[in-house]
Amino acid sequence: MKRDDRPFRRDPRGLLAVPASRRGFLRRSAVAGGLSGLMSLALAEAPRAKAAQPGKLDTLVVAVQEGDTRTIDPDDADELTVPLFLRALYDQMVTFPGSDVTRVVPDFATSWDVSSDGLTYVFELNPNIRFSNGKPATPEDVIFSYQRQKNLKGPASWFQNGLASIDKTGTHEVTIKLNAINVDWLFLLTSPFLSIESEAMVRAHGGTNGGSAATTDTAVAWLDQHSAGTGRYVLDAWEHGSQLTISRNPYYWGSPAPFNRVVFRFVQEATVQRDLLVRGDVHFAMNLSPDIAASLKGRPNVGVLDVPSLATVWLGLNVDLNPALKHPKSWEAIKYAIDYDGMAELYKGGGRPIAACLPPGLPNALPLDERIKRDVPRAKAALAAAGYPNGFSMVLTYASAQLYYNVPASLIAEYIQENLQDVGITANLRPIPSTEELTEIRAGKLEAFIHEWGLDYVGWTDVLPLFAPGGHVAGPRQGWYPSYSPTAKKIADLAGQATTTLDPTKQRELCYEAQRLMNQVGPFAWLFEPFIQIGYRTDIIKSVSTNPVWYIDVGTVELV
Repeated sequence: MKRDDRPFRRDPRGLLAVPASRRGFLRRSAVAGGLSGLMSLALAEAPRAKAAQPGKLDTLVVAVQEGDTRTIDPDDADELTVPLFLRALYDQMVTFPGSDVTRVVPDFATSWDVSSDGLTYVFELNPNIRFSNGKPATPEDVIFSYQRQKNLKGPASWFQNGLASIDKTGTHEVTIKLNAINVDWLFLLTSPFLSIESEAMVRAHGGTNGGSAATTDTAVAWLDQHSAGTGRYVLDAWEHGSQLTISRNPYYWGSPAPFNRVVFRFVQEATVQRDLLVRGDVHFAMNLSPDIAASLKGRPNVGVLDVPSLATVWLGLNVDLNPALKHPKSWEAIKYAIDYDGMAELYKGGGRPIAACLPPGLPNALPLDERIKRDVPRAKAALAAAGYPNGFSMVLTYASAQLYYNVPASLIAEYIQENLQDVGITANLRPIPSTEELTEIRAGKLEAFIHEWGLDYVGWTDVLPLFAPGGHVAGPRQGWYPSYSPTAKKIADLAGQATTTLDPTKQRELCYEAQRLMNQVGPFAWLFEPFIQIGYRTDIIKSVSTNPVWYIDVGTVELV
């Protein structure tokens, strides 16, 4: 997102090619009518009500919920909010150009080769990169960082599961070999949880990449108050419940950070974030609700970025627990009873419709014009074909306090209940605590539920294979396995083939076919993709790169 789009050496199998119809996801850049355009809006301002002085603003102030931030150690973190901070402090092997998340460009690496079988990646590293202590970055630092994450056995250690080996193969070169083809491997390497740290700095404060790191590494506490990266900024201090501050890295190898200092003020309430923004006390408000965001649009000196989350909110049906839900025609009735267009009135500007399990901004997502739309006569006909002409009852569970990126789950559940009643289906709502809901979903104990699937990395392989029959979601959570029917087996086969197909055109064809069949005979109703809505001062900020993982890149802010 922040680097210039320098060409890489070669890509023999076209692994980086982007299918034509991915529809940029509203939150990144303006790729195919999506993300890029919405995300690359202007956003910035000084700490308080200060007049805009192009290039003169010393301190950027961001209001954000501290949220689930547990640590600032990239090797041990795997939470939602922390990437906002990590992206400013560290570099990754590759990254995204601006707000475009449909392709990757150099970051720590300047170029790379990919073997014809898709299993070996040779990265040439930038010899000019230095850490925040002024020391040059080396292949050993890359190896140390990846191995430390694996051996810490933290919540993001799974990122290393597919890595067979990583070795230094040149003065500024590392070679990574995979156990199996991962068509999204380069996209996975953009994650802030795969940041490159200084081996010397981390070791000096108790860090290790050895096999016993989970019990012997003591660097986490130090990394929560210092940074050991090559990013535009360095960590000054993290005060829990108050703020996190960063300052310009004097040794940064690229264009200098735009501000001497950035202050992330932890503000829990969206209304307070709004008030601070309107007064000019902060330059970004990161956690607006759809109603607040809507009230700000058109207001002088304040704008709103609608950043697609690449998350999927869906209605899931378990095929084993309710006799009425064992029949695909019952699933069809539910899908066509829902008024998806009317649902948009609930999430206001805080989301958009989706055509299938893959949100519009991901590669291989079905075009939006293929999405299911409400058809009450078809829903009633499907009910009759399922043997329930007068409808049936089911228990619909949702997390009572859940917000789908600030869209209340309760609103969506009540709306669906009304829609289903129109065709004779009674959805008995069961709101429960989110921890209980997630536990019961994972155990396959819910006959029907509304839930959200968020990405661990920007890649279609983190979605489609999991929702295909037998996948991590469809199998244990919904009881839908390849053995359910010949069509279910075909869908599973298509998804499996797609994950090992290097040719992007063939890969897209396989994904399209799998999603179309899932729409026809799958136990799902795809509801919407929520947006991350970010307020900003239009009189101060000209542009900034946005991303569904790290939200905004404060190192790319341009002033008016």
